[in-house]
Amino acid sequence: MKCVDPITNYEDIQKMYILLKSQSQRDYLLFKFAIHTGIKLNELLNLTVLDVMQDQNEVIMHWEACCSQEIHVVLPEILRQEIKHYIEAEKLTSQDLLFQSKRTKKGLSRQQAYRIVHAAAQEVDIPHVGLTTLRKTFAYHTYRSGVSVSIIQKYLGHQTAQETRKFIGVPKEGAHTMIALNL
Repeated sequence: MKCVDPITNYEDIQKMYILLKSQSQRDYLLFKFAIHTGIKLNELLNLTVLDVMQDQNEVIMHWEACCSQEIHVVLPEILRQEIKHYIEAEKLTSQDLLFQSKRTKKGLSRQQAYRIVHAAAQEVDIPHVGLTTLRKTFAYHTYRSGVSVSIIQKYLGHQTAQETRKFIGVPKEGAHTMIALNL
């Protein structure tokens, strides 16, 4: 099995957005939702409209991992609006899968999801991209935004901080914590 990397470069993420959006709103949102939530692949492929909607037909504001009730990931407003418009445009009902095959209307397979992400990455010249890249990208950028490895570890369900650092691609010696109080 080949090792995949997170997409660490912001411009590369933007290239993926542009390419995927030009191909399919579904593919674009699959990628964008995954890298903004760190959702596990099997959960991503089985998401229903009801899973992402709240009262008054609004897309949820916070996402939480199934095993981490205390950690909430705020979805950007633009992503919430894009998901809402996608659901309306596709005329999806609350029981429909969010990311379904256009042909069969059934859930995307792992192979279909892989082809979508991998082909787009190849086209924009990003090496070592697979489905795990989505979760790794979330974890990497979460870490770079200042969230501690221990919180990311808990959210991802990893056993050790070292496992999380390896997953993100951040060596222990590169991990620094800085606390600056101005009381």
